[in-house]
Amino acid sequence: MKNLDKLIYGRNSVKEAILSGQVTKLFISNSIRKCEISDLATAKNIPITYLGFPEMDNMIPNAVHQGVIAEIKKYEYFTLDHILSLSKKVEHPIIVLLDGITDPQNFGAILRSCDVFNVTGVIIPKHQQVPLNATVAKTSAGAINYVPVVLVSNLNNAIRTLKENGFWVVSTDGAGTMNYFDISYDFPTALIIGSEGNGISQLTLKNSDYIVKIPLLGHLNSLNASVAAGILLSRIRNK
Repeated sequence: MKNLDKLIYGRNSVKEAILSGQVTKLFISNSIRKCEISDLATAKNIPITYLGFPEMDNMIPNAVHQGVIAEIKKYEYFTLDHILSLSKKVEHPIIVLLDGITDPQNFGAILRSCDVFNVTGVIIPKHQQVPLNATVAKTSAGAINYVPVVLVSNLNNAIRTLKENGFWVVSTDGAGTMNYFDISYDFPTALIIGSEGNGISQLTLKNSDYIVKIPLLGHLNSLNASVAAGILLSRIRNK
């Protein structure tokens, strides 16, 4: 069995990975030998192996692979300077910082929202955070190939650098004194999303310019981190 950390599956995820130059090998079901994905792989000189469905099921147990699996390169991280340079080219840049997102599906879903709302880049810490991997890639539906991700040793040092470059830092926390829709967001925004379990660290909250909350009107007292990110990004971008 191949290393699952290097395998992605599903037609949309694999197609986007091929287009971005991330795929090194392609595995396709015998039943769909001639398709758009095989044509793309052939055009990019990516080797193709044709397999039966039972063999593909063994490669990715308990997954809906749709007859398409790809082996990918290790995902590369960008630098903070790179996304700061990109931010200077847009009118209202948004940079998202993740504080302790350990679920790869949450991370992938956040990247998907970041692509939809044209986020300049995402910053993650080296510790207590899931890295870029195949599961994140699959959940992101290809967004991992378009949203630059920066890996830093210290999130608060990154926040300091963002502030020095004109960004205002907005954290979301249930104990926030402002509702998320009470801010105009007419400034370069660094949005911090914390984990569902631990939230955002106290030092990071202290370094924030605004701490906002999303009003919860039902019976539950928390939102999935990726859902919260989508709500906030929609508000920031549409303001």
